[in-house]
Amino acid sequence: MGLNSLLSLGGPIVYILLLLSVYALAVILYKAHVFYKVQFFKNQNLSDSVELWLTNKKKEAYEEVNKSDNPESEVISFTMYQLLKHKNISAKIESDVREEITRLSEERINYYSSKLDSLQVIATIAPLLGLLGTVFGMIEAFQQMESAGKSVDPSVLSGGIWEALLTTAAGLSVAIPIVVCESYFRSLVERFKINVESSVTKLLTSNLS
Repeated sequence: MGLNSLLSLGGPIVYILLLLSVYALAVILYKAHVFYKVQFFKNQNLSDSVELWLTNKKKEAYEEVNKSDNPESEVISFTMYQLLKHKNISAKIESDVREEITRLSEERINYYSSKLDSLQVIATIAPLLGLLGTVFGMIEAFQQMESAGKSVDPSVLSGGIWEALLTTAAGLSVAIPIVVCESYFRSLVERFKINVESSVTKLLTSNLS
């Protein structure tokens, strides 16, 4: 079945789903580009630099972490810079550093999480729109059956039902890939949060020991 047939049979609901799918695709491609551009999928330099720091090779660790534009490395680089700057770190300085690290991390999390809520909304309402279209189609099919009276043709009824079910199929087809992509992007952001928290804790703990 072609797109034109689906649009003509599905009615206005399918047009709405088509618009939502185009918007969602644009957001997914944009987010994929953003994540790829900053090497969000790679963090080898981060783990290497933290290991160097823990073995008291602090300058080498700082140089290593700055080789990457990964947002995790950016936060860790800032942490290392502050620790190198303050040789004897007091409780007050540590508190200020932690606060600044938290602010920087939250800025990055908010930036890389942007527009993901819109994907979540589309993934939620797309199946509901499809179901709504199916309900309208079923109502129309049963109205035709009532108008036909005793001379109702079962093929007409079954044809109306399967046409009505097209909108549910369209809604699910839109929602499922969006859910997969949105979940994947959120997992990247969550991994960023966990990695940063773990690495920052290791750095601050080693600095106090």
